[in-house]
Amino acid sequence: MMLAALSCDPTFPFNGLCQLINGHDPTGVAGAVVVHAIASVGIFLVVYIAGRVIRRAADATMHRSGTDVQVRTLFHNVITVATYTAAVLSAIVVAGVNVAVMLTAAGVSTVAIGLAFQDILRNILAGIWLLLERPFRLGDNITVADQSGTVQDIQLRTTTLRTGDGRLAVLPNLTAFSNPVINATTYSLRQFTVGVRLDDPADLASAIRAARGALSDVTALADRPEASVRPQLDGEHAVLHCTYWIDQTEHNADAVAADVAQRVWTAVGQRRASGT
Repeated sequence: MMLAALSCDPTFPFNGLCQLINGHDPTGVAGAVVVHAIASVGIFLVVYIAGRVIRRAADATMHRSGTDVQVRTLFHNVITVATYTAAVLSAIVVAGVNVAVMLTAAGVSTVAIGLAFQDILRNILAGIWLLLERPFRLGDNITVADQSGTVQDIQLRTTTLRTGDGRLAVLPNLTAFSNPVINATTYSLRQFTVGVRLDDPADLASAIRAARGALSDVTALADRPEASVRPQLDGEHAVLHCTYWIDQTEHNADAVAADVAQRVWTAVGQRRASGT
């Protein structure tokens, strides 16, 4: 039955009002209905206002602590849903609904929904964990499975990437959760390598010295770790692999690579032209 009792209850806070209404109602039901409705609305408002206070306090605390925007949004939405759920359930209980019947129906519904949407639920749980653990953030350049790109958005079910050629890649959160993630922007100092092909590998030692001298002239390169030059034979030719580190937050990696290639090529060419 929807109402536990359609009569006035002496222990109920609004029993006086119930008795007053029933004095003018021959059925003796109106009083119980009215007071239960008032109590339900009242408890709903109390729980709702309490939830809003808790949500604002949580938002302010996370904002002061510099918590990531995605995590703040997640907690804001979770607290909002929890507030409405608690307010509605409290109102229903005060209205006199049989709690055992309600919980049984909710349990059956939860099992059915879980079986029907288990993949969606797994992705949502993975998304919550990614937002809390934060292996990557908005704007990071990551590689997951066979997809690479800049993180555009982290939602509860999917993570979206902008690939290097301007396409949109939508990854289920479970993919990012269960596969290795390579984040290229976590650290500011990053290693790069530029290869310069030599037409005449007869004097590699001299070419390596010239390449090292050229690298020392590039101011964008980090002092530690030091830049290195490693030769590799490629048939009748040789390739000098120039490895260096730069602060990618301060320098454009492509511009530095072009500068390194030009300087090394010029230095090696000058050595060859001078015969040293």
